[in-house]
Amino acid sequence: MQQADAIAEDTALAGRAKAGDRIAFAELARRYRPALVALAFDRTRSLDDAEDLAQEALVRAWDHMADLRDPQSFPAWLRSIAANLCTSWTRKARPLPLSEDWADDTDLARMVILRQEQREIARALQDLPMANRLALLMHVRDGMPYERIAAFLGVPISTVEGRIFRARQSLRRSLLRKVASLGGRIGEEKKNEQR
Repeated sequence: MQQADAIAEDTALAGRAKAGDRIAFAELARRYRPALVALAFDRTRSLDDAEDLAQEALVRAWDHMADLRDPQSFPAWLRSIAANLCTSWTRKARPLPLSEDWADDTDLARMVILRQEQREIARALQDLPMANRLALLMHVRDGMPYERIAAFLGVPISTVEGRIFRARQSLRRSLLRKVASLGGRIGEEKKNEQR
């Protein structure tokens, strides 16, 4: 019953927002912003760009609320706005050079290790099916409840639960394999150094 209440509440808010209620729209924005950021982060791999795209999606949604035909479809409608923005962004995106100044070699070494760890996690996440990855990011990173994820993605809650479960299992296996292979290489390097 809780899922039906949350969806009914979101539908009522969308109806009020369609009629011009800014407060209702602000509440919808608060509820769905994490999903938008997760969707954009999945496409951009940049939290700053994801935040910007989420904000732009919300601005466009507000500007076009009158175009929303059915308030119940607000989550899917909002997702399509964000997905279109992400597609446009990826066409224009250019890799940015590393622009930070580092005080000394220790800071640089820490930065390199941190970036390598982040790349390994990003690779493991990227290997997940997109639907599983997106559900996991929305729930774990942004704390979105299953029912809102389900509404945003347009799938039943049981599907969201399964996607998150499978994503966690796959991510765990992938990272454990990486750690095991890294441990093997370190062991080999130590043996070679002792010779």
